[in-house]
Amino acid sequence: MTEIEPKKNEEQEMPYQIPPYKPVRILSPEFRGTSNYEVGITDLLKEKMERLDRLRSDPEANAADICQAEEDLKTLDYLYENFNIGMNVFRTAKGGRDKIKE
Repeated sequence: MTEIEPKKNEEQEMPYQIPPYKPVRILSPEFRGTSNYEVGITDLLKEKMERLDRLRSDPEANAADICQAEEDLKTLDYLYENFNIGMNVFRTAKGGRDKIKE
């Protein structure tokens, strides 16, 4: 017998209640209405773009390093896009981002 199940010899009525959904803050304002994941990916994208620009402007840069920097940018783009596709459902449900605009 688990703790959730009432004992058979005792009649107990336990009301099942769902608490009201009243979020105060869905997303922190310090992240400009986005998640910390999105801010982190955006910062990484900027860093990788700057690195790629430096490598392209350097005549002695290794071609493999340039190729790796381009692949890093693609990977970060895919991560960002995948996150947004997955989160769109939650953000549009019940006005997901409306609270941060108040």
